[in-house]
Amino acid sequence: MNGYSDDLDSLLDSLEYEEFDEAAPRRALVRTPTRQSSFVPRQTATPASQTQVQTAARNLDGKIETLSNAVKALETRTNTLATAQERQGGLLRKEFSDRRKTADATRADLQQTKMLAVLLPLLTQETADSTDENGNPVKVVTQSQNQLATLLPLLLLLGPGMGGGGDGKGGLGGGDSTMMLLLLVLVLGKK
Repeated sequence: MNGYSDDLDSLLDSLEYEEFDEAAPRRALVRTPTRQSSFVPRQTATPASQTQVQTAARNLDGKIETLSNAVKALETRTNTLATAQERQGGLLRKEFSDRRKTADATRADLQQTKMLAVLLPLLTQETADSTDENGNPVKVVTQSQNQLATLLPLLLLLGPGMGGGGDGKGGLGGGDSTMMLLLLVLVLGKK
């Protein structure tokens, strides 16, 4: 699995749910009409009067209005939640982007450090005893003759196919034995 799902899990674990728990009780219940039927059976077989029809229509209109208001309230709440979810999603995307940039910068710094670790032994100088043209002893600065100190960082950088690395991707050579041979000849040829 990739590291981003682990980042998501840790980010979700760090969220504070108390603010959501506090907000829940404050919401008013959505009003709905009564469950009682609007139909009232009549005892007589005579047609309904105008007043009875108007009363039944007003009763139904009231229930329809109550349901309409309830739908509007639920729609408002749903839109509020959708907006909050989009905001959280945007924050998560920004967090992932920032973490990816940080990880990429860290990888670049690590690669630069590896390269410097390889170059440092090549630049290291040591002093050797010698004599000048009059036979007097003098100290001379020369390149380091410790070939092992020069080769170890190269082997580390070149990757698993060449005896180092361990990240599976390799470094300079990436497992290319031709590059390794050229570097070894170059390093060992200096004497």
